[in-house]
Amino acid sequence: MNGIIYKNLRDVEGLITNTYILAVITAVVFVLLAMLVAQLIAYQGGKKPRDPARRRTWFWILAFVNMTIFFSWNYFYVQNQIKPVKALVNDFLMNSAIATGVSLIVYIILGFLLSRALKNRKFGTVFPKKS
Repeated sequence: MNGIIYKNLRDVEGLITNTYILAVITAVVFVLLAMLVAQLIAYQGGKKPRDPARRRTWFWILAFVNMTIFFSWNYFYVQNQIKPVKALVNDFLMNSAIATGVSLIVYIILGFLLSRALKNRKFGTVFPKKS
């Protein structure tokens, strides 16, 4: 943040809008990071390779990290920029929690769609198709 103190409802409403936009951007960045991690995990041969399970595990680990970082940023840093009315802080924190959920949903949907689109690539094993 840039040291701005949000003091009225209009400022906090703008901050809430920015939080939702940042939630979507964060989800996209973490999906790209999940794709990079999936690409870095080497293929294994044999009858029961473990590499698809490792990619799925890392996909869900990054989903948890995405939510944790996003909410922590809002809770520990951005909330301190809202002064002095407690109702404005509470409104922001409620919307921050909702935006965290939005970030998770966008992450999962985008990951699923990319997994289907890239089904013959390493990232395609994140959401395997049942045969």
